[in-house]
Amino acid sequence: PFELLEGVADNVDEPKDLFSLALTCKSLSELVIPNHLDYQIIQCSPADTRVWEHLIENRRLASRVK
Repeated sequence: PFELLEGVADNVDEPKDLFSLALTCKSLSELVIPNHLDYQIIQCSPADTRVWEHLIENRRLASRVK
């Protein structure tokens, strides 16, 4: 099931390991590459509400933040 694959991918921390996982089969590739490898890390003050408001308004961007 998709949820199981998603759970496995969520528990892999290193991008190189995620990429190796993506190379094992088409289903994992379609899951891992757009949803787990293509993300951004945001460093800002938790009190900066402009960042959080922007992410709330732009859910596609929010899905790419870890």
